[in-house]
Amino acid sequence: MPVPPDNWRAVWLLTRLRLQRLLNVSGRGFSFQKNNTSRAATPGKRRGRWLLGVLLVLPMLFSFGNIARHSLLNMHCLLDQVAACQAKGSMQTSSQLLDPVINQLIHTPFSALLMGGLTLQLALLWLVSVLLPLGMGELSKPDWDLEWLVTLPVEKSTMLWARVLERTVVNPAGLLALWPSTTVIAWYSGQGWLAPLSGLLASLLLLALAAMLRTLVDTGLRLSLSPAQLGNLQALISVAGLFPMYMGMSFGVGTGGYAYTWATTMPAWSAWTPPGLLLRLLNASDVAAMLLPAVLLLAQVLLLMWLGMAILRHQLRHGVVGAGQREASRKSAPIALPAGTCFARIGTVIQRRELTLLARDRNFMVQTLLLPLLILGGQALFTGQARNLHALLEHPVLLVSTGFFLGTYVLMMSAFQTLNKEGGALWLLYTFPVSVEQALRQKAQLWAVLALLYPVMLFGAALAWLPAWSWQTAGLMLLALAGIPMYAVIAVALGVFASDPLATEATAKMRPTYMYLYLLLTGLYVAALAAGSLAQQLAFVVLTAALAVALWQKARDEVPYLLDPAASPPAKVSASDGLIAAMLFFTLQTLALLLLKGKVAEPLAQVAIAFGGAGALTYALVRLVYWRSKTADVPRIGAGRHPGRWGAAGAAVAALCGIAYALLLQPPAAAPLGGNPWNGMWLLGLTVLAAPLCEEFIFRGLIQGGLRRSLPAWQAIGIAAALFAIVHPPASMLPVFVLGLCTGLTYERSGSLLAPMLVHAGYNAAILAFQLGR
Repeated sequence: MPVPPDNWRAVWLLTRLRLQRLLNVSGRGFSFQKNNTSRAATPGKRRGRWLLGVLLVLPMLFSFGNIARHSLLNMHCLLDQVAACQAKGSMQTSSQLLDPVINQLIHTPFSALLMGGLTLQLALLWLVSVLLPLGMGELSKPDWDLEWLVTLPVEKSTMLWARVLERTVVNPAGLLALWPSTTVIAWYSGQGWLAPLSGLLASLLLLALAAMLRTLVDTGLRLSLSPAQLGNLQALISVAGLFPMYMGMSFGVGTGGYAYTWATTMPAWSAWTPPGLLLRLLNASDVAAMLLPAVLLLAQVLLLMWLGMAILRHQLRHGVVGAGQREASRKSAPIALPAGTCFARIGTVIQRRELTLLARDRNFMVQTLLLPLLILGGQALFTGQARNLHALLEHPVLLVSTGFFLGTYVLMMSAFQTLNKEGGALWLLYTFPVSVEQALRQKAQLWAVLALLYPVMLFGAALAWLPAWSWQTAGLMLLALAGIPMYAVIAVALGVFASDPLATEATAKMRPTYMYLYLLLTGLYVAALAAGSLAQQLAFVVLTAALAVALWQKARDEVPYLLDPAASPPAKVSASDGLIAAMLFFTLQTLALLLLKGKVAEPLAQVAIAFGGAGALTYALVRLVYWRSKTADVPRIGAGRHPGRWGAAGAAVAALCGIAYALLLQPPAAAPLGGNPWNGMWLLGLTVLAAPLCEEFIFRGLIQGGLRRSLPAWQAIGIAAALFAIVHPPASMLPVFVLGLCTGLTYERSGSLLAPMLVHAGYNAAILAFQLGR
C-alpha cells in the first residue's frame, strides 16, 4: 500500500502541478521530472512557441517597468512639488533637469506624501492581482478543481495551504502588475541591482494575501451561486478589474488624473497597512529602520492568512457541493430566442449563427462590445483626459489611433476567438457544405463590419464637430478604417494558431502568445499612423495587407490538422515569416537609432551601425526559430546554379536602369561626405555589404521564397519587388522596383541568395560611384 506523502511534499506536488499546467498552456515542452523516459502513445504536435512567448513578454516587462518608473517620478514631482518637473511631469522633462531630481530621490528617504501615493498605487495593483485572475474565466468553468483535489490522500488543511501557495506563485497577471512597481520602488530607494530580487520578494508577499482573498471569494461564490450566475458575475468582475488597473497605471501616463487628488488625501493609518509597511521596509535606510516594519508586516500577514484559512475551513465544513450547484441541476431549460427576431435575413448562415451566439452569451457580448468603451473611458477618466476631450479634435493622430484601437480591440475579443468559441463542436465546421476556410472567411467579414461601427461613429462625430474640413484628418481616418478589415483577417488567422481544440481545460484552449503578437502588430500600425510621412504610412498599409494575405495562407495550411492530436503541417518558409522579419528589422533599426543618438557623433555611422545591427539580430532570430522548428527549404547563400554569372548579369541590367533613371530625373548632386574620412567607409559598408545581406535575406529568401509555394514565379517576383520598393524613399521607388525584379529573377534562376546579393551590391556600388562622380 503506498504511503501518503507528508505535508510539505504534498504542498510541493500540488504547486508543481499548477506550474506544469501553466507551462502546458503556454505551449512549452518542459517537465519537472529529472528522468522523463515515458512517452505518449502518439507524438505530440511540435512545441516551439516558448521562444515567441519570451520575445513578446520582454517588451511587456519593459513597458510596465517604464510605466512604474514614470509613476514614481510623477508622484515625486507633483506631490513633493519639485520645481524642476512639477509643471510637465517626468515624461516631458528633459534628462538634464530630471537627473539631479532622481539622484536626490535615491539618496534621501521618501516623503510622507510620496509614501501615501505609492501606498495607494500598490493597493490598487494588489486589487488587480485579485480581480484579473477571477475575471479570466476560471470562475465560470463547469468543473471545479477543488472537487477532485479533496479526494487526494492529504489532510484538508494541507490541501488548502497548497492551493493558496500555488495561487501565490502562479499568478502571471498579478506578478506583471506588482513586480515592476516594487522593483522600481526598491531601485529608487537605493538598493541598486538588488532591486529586482527585493521587488520579487515584496510582490510574492502581497500575492500571498491576494491568493488567500481570491480563494475565499471563488470558494464562497461557487458554493452559493449557480453556474449561470457565476458566468454573469465573472463578466462583471472582468469589467470591474479594469478600473483599479487603469487608476494604478494613470500615475505613469499622465499628470492630471483624479488619482493624484486621491493620493494627497491618503490617511495616515494607511502607512500601517501591508502595502504601507512594505514600502517602509523597501525604503528603509539601514537594518535598524527595517526592524519595526518587518515585524509588523510579518505579524499582519500571518494574522490575515490564519483568519483567511479559518474562514475557508468554515466555508467547506459541509463539503465542496453547495446550494448553487444543486439548484443548477433543477433549473429550467434555456429560453430560445424567437425565430422572427434571430437575424433571419442578415448575412450567411454562419454569420447569423455567430450573431446568435453573441446575443445569447452575455460574457461574450460584454467582452466584445462593452469592454473597449470601458477601457478607453477608464483611461480618459483616470488620466484626466476626460476633462479636456476637445484635445481629441486638435490632434488627428490621437483621434484616429483611438478609433483604430476600438475596432481592433473588438476584433481581439471576437474574430480572434472564432475557433475557440466553437468549443467541443468545432468538428461540426468540417461537416458543413462549405469549406472551413470559407466559413472562417465569412466570420472575418462579419466581425470586420461590426468592428468598423465604433470607429465610424467616432470619426463621424469628430467630422461633425470639427470647425473646418481637414484633408489630413480625413486621410488618416481612411487609413485607420482600411486597417480594420486587414486586421480582421490577421485576427482570424492568428486565432487559428492560438486555438487548441483538443485541450481539456478552457484556459489551455487559447494560447496567449498569439494574442500578445496581435497586440504588438496593432501597436505597429498605430505607430505607422503617427508617422509624419504619407509614404511611410502607405508603405506600412501595403505591408500589413501582404501580412494579412500571408498569415491567411499559413492558417489555411493549419486548418486540416487542428483536430489531429499528432500531426501538424510541415514547417516550411512562408511569406508571413518574411513580413514579420521585415517589421522586426525596421523596428529594431528605429530603436537602435534612438539608442545611438548622442552616443555616436556621425549620422552616417549611426545609420550604418543601426542597420547592420538590426539586420544581424533579425537574421539570427529567424535562423534560431527555423532551427528549433526544423524548417525545410531555408534559403541558403552558398551553392546554387552559377550565382556569380547571374549576379553579374543582373547587376549590369539593374545598374544601367538606375543610372538612366538618375540622368532622366536629374536630381540634385549628392551631399559631400564631409571632412571625416570614415564617412566613405561607413557609406560603403552600408550600401555594398549590410544592405545586400540583410534585405535580400528578407525580401528574396523569405518573402519571395514563401510566396513561391503557392504562386507562379512571375507573381512571387513581382509582389516581393513591390514590397521591396515601398520601403524605400518615393523618389527611388521605380529603380528599386527594377532592382527587385532583377534580384528576384536571379534568385529564381540560381536558387542561391548569393546571386541577388551580388546584384544588389553591384547596383548600389554603381549608383554610389555615379553620384559621387557627378
